[in-house]
Amino acid sequence: MLTTFSDIIKEGTEEYQLAQQVNPQKIPVHLAVIMDGNGRWAKKHGLKREEGHKVGAESARAITEYSLRTGIKYLTLFAFSSENWKRPISEINTLMNMLYEKLVEQKDLLIENDIRLQIVGDIERLPGKLKKKLIETIELSKSHRTMQVNLALNYGARMEIIHAVKRIVEDKISSKKIDEALFQEYLYTSGSPDPDLLVRTSGELRISNFLLYQIAYSELYFTPTLWPDFRLKEFLKALIDFQHRERRFGKI
Repeated sequence: MLTTFSDIIKEGTEEYQLAQQVNPQKIPVHLAVIMDGNGRWAKKHGLKREEGHKVGAESARAITEYSLRTGIKYLTLFAFSSENWKRPISEINTLMNMLYEKLVEQKDLLIENDIRLQIVGDIERLPGKLKKKLIETIELSKSHRTMQVNLALNYGARMEIIHAVKRIVEDKISSKKIDEALFQEYLYTSGSPDPDLLVRTSGELRISNFLLYQIAYSELYFTPTLWPDFRLKEFLKALIDFQHRERRFGKI
């Protein structure tokens, strides 16, 4: 496992010791992350909230790289919830512009590393320029298979479930045909397995309307680390904690 990060870890560091504890045979297939704490990080450092979001975007790129290196196949990042529209318009505009810029900047990352991008959420309310770039990037990466990144934008789990029910009704599906497998096909995450591990940063101990249906048997990991500070050391700690869990799925 250590060789996975040998080019970025110095021997003798805490990251070096942690990397040796990770079992490559017990890597989660699907990692989901509630990226929380950008604003508090900015306040802690005497900066504007926008600066916290910019550093948080760097953490998102870093965790994508680490996930790719460790063999995680699906990574879902909670970037903007359906409730986040209540924030100041200046902050929303900054987030939307930053998302657009990162999509442009990271096109090569997707191509070079065979990463597929999918959107989890309702993109209709997003700014036209961003929506167009998202559609272009999804199309560009649709044949990529090494890893899939699900970006949760304008996402809310209750909204997702209601949306799924409406679509089932519109498709006139018989109640006799509705089971878990069919219902999952109507969710935004259709095609992705349920998360094995859900990480939430910043010390908050709640799910915040994220993947409520999909995390029925996910392992939950909460850390006080603010998202902009969640880098390799914290990523490895989360993997090690996950690997010490006993997953029974209702069995003894």
